[in-house]
Amino acid sequence: MQTLFLRPVIGALLTLALAFPALAETLRPFTATYQASSSGLPCGKGKLTLTQLGPDHYRYDASGKICVLGRGLSHSSEFLYRDGKIQPLHYQSKLKGLFSTRNLAGSFDDSQRFTVSLNDEELPDSDEFPRAQWEPTLLVYLLGQARQSEQLSYTWGEETRDYLFEHKGTDILETDLGELPAHLMVQDHLHKDRVARFWFSPELNGLLVKAKISRLGVPWLHIEINEVFWHDEETTP
Repeated sequence: MQTLFLRPVIGALLTLALAFPALAETLRPFTATYQASSSGLPCGKGKLTLTQLGPDHYRYDASGKICVLGRGLSHSSEFLYRDGKIQPLHYQSKLKGLFSTRNLAGSFDDSQRFTVSLNDEELPDSDEFPRAQWEPTLLVYLLGQARQSEQLSYTWGEETRDYLFEHKGTDILETDLGELPAHLMVQDHLHKDRVARFWFSPELNGLLVKAKISRLGVPWLHIEINEVFWHDEETTP
């Protein structure tokens, strides 16, 4: 969202260090909606949904329209979740910019090598740094479960960079869902003038509840959750 919330992360092809702590034994399907603003003015909205397709089989769907990121985003990702571990299957992302559209797709080929295409053209990779198997919604989920700083790598187009997401402790946030404790992860960007902060709530199974992105010290984009519906409940908590 997320994914959904920072342009390089939205379109990213992601490689994660496999040092995350054990995750929950089961995943809880949900639908969450988000409101975006820029310079204090409403700037679009987005939705993130987790659906269970079968035993151990899940799908993330993300969609939205946020003015500073382009004209629209649609994303779908399927994966297996067994014994607290995620096994990616395939994903598709479409990001409509102001002047162009980027279609990204990732899946395993017959040799079980993960391949990624951009606008139907397969992107090159190497044995030293193969193309990423992870994608934005899984990245957001894993960061939501982390309780320590994590080193991540992701690819934007043909460029791959390493980033540190620093765990900065826990804050108490006032949200449309009420007061929520949330742990803060800050992206250590190569360009120091760009700062991205992400808050995840353990009370909401690690859901992203707020994101703030700034450039040159000026707030650029603010995303905040405004509703969440758990599919195993009849009402919104």
